[in-house]
Amino acid sequence: MKREAEKSELDGGFLIFGMIVGLIIGGLVMLFKAPASGQAFRRQIVSETGQNLRTTIEAVVPSDALGESMAEGKAAARRRLSELGEPGRS
Repeated sequence: MKREAEKSELDGGFLIFGMIVGLIIGGLVMLFKAPASGQAFRRQIVSETGQNLRTTIEAVVPSDALGESMAEGKAAARRRLSELGEPGRS
């Protein structure tokens, strides 16, 4: 019984060895399967990320934020003056 329990347990040395071999093989496969060199790949990622970020920001932020804010403030001031009956004007 004792021998069967020892055989069924996972050996830590084999586990670590298998992980190291797997990492080495995976790294080699990745080097050979890479679509471009490291520098070209980084440029591509930065370019795509920048374009995606720019389109997202342009979609969310209005083109003339200051002008729109001023127009909203003026409209709010006009509404408030009309609510108060324009006491400053005679």
